This record gives sequence, structure tokens and C-alpha cells, in this order.
Amino acid sequence: MIVQKSIIVGFDFDGVIAYNPARLARYPISVFKQKFLGIQKVSFFVPKSPLERMLWSLAHESSMFPAVGATQLRRLVEEGRIEAHLVTSRFGFLEPNLGRFLKRWGLTDTFASITLNQKEEQPHQFKERIIRSKKFAYYVEDNWDIVSYLATKKLPTEIHWIYNLFDRNTPYQHKYPYLEKSLQHMIEP
Repeated sequence: MIVQKSIIVGFDFDGVIAYNPARLARYPISVFKQKFLGIQKVSFFVPKSPLERMLWSLAHESSMFPAVGATQLRRLVEEGRIEAHLVTSRFGFLEPNLGRFLKRWGLTDTFASITLNQKEEQPHQFKERIIRSKKFAYYVEDNWDIVSYLATKKLPTEIHWIYNLFDRNTPYQHKYPYLEKSLQHMIEP
């Protein structure tokens, strides 16, 4: 009998594992930054003050439900077909919120590792560093700015993009409407 090796996969959290309706705002914000503010380089806000962190925490409460495909991911992990690693650019102060979500939906044991952005690095650079160190076969991300950045870095990892309603017409080879479709691509021969 041939034992099939697990596929090692990294997953973003908000918009990939957790459904997050607020992610619909990313595309208009990105367009505004580029067209009206002239910001072409990928950069993200890092909350520093107590007020900023409180508002950031409230904004991340919008990830309330598991995404379509979270149950399938749990099953694939239990079957040994996927070794799942959670790599979220959520800053360390959001760890309690993340833990509550994973526990509430029975997803804590789904992940072989959970890596948060404890050093408050720029999210795209943090994810590049972790992807390189973990050597994932696939990484699933919903933020187009991060996907487009990673696509230029010649990673040995296939980057899957979970697009949304507003950016669905953006061309990209490995784009999917939700997690379940991305997982199907990974496990089908």
C-alpha cells in the first residue's frame, strides 16, 4: 500500500478561513489609495496607540463565521491529506480574538501551527518570510495587494487568491471564489 504524503498548505485567516464581509471594502480602498493619494507601493496601516488598537480589534470582530470550505479543510486534515498552517498578519494583540473564533468553531486542532504577526511587520513582508521558511506547497490569501506582491517574489509556493465581488475581474491564474474551490484544486489530480 502506498502512503500518500500530506500536502503542506498555509492559510490566511480573515477572508480565507473566516468569512469577513468587511473585505469587500479592500478594493475601493486600494483604488482610492492609488488613484487619489498616489500610493503605488504596497503598505498597510499598523495600529500603535491604544485607541487605534481598540478600533482595529473591533474591525476584526467582523470575521464571525467560518468560510465556505472550512469544514472540508478540517476533514482533509483529519484524513491526513493536508497539513494546514495558519499564517495571519493579525497583530499579536488580536491573538485572544483569533483563539476565541477557532475554539468557537472547532478549528483549533485543524492547524499544525498558528503564526501571528507578533513583531508588527508589514503584512506582505511577514507572509513572504513565513512562506519561505515553512516551504508550503500552496498558500491561500484573500488580499489582492498581498497576492500580487507575493507573485513577484519567485516563491516555490503556488499562491491561491480568494477574490471578492469587486475584484473578481482581475486576472490571476490561481483565483477562486472561496476556500472550498481552492482546496478542490489542491487535492484533485
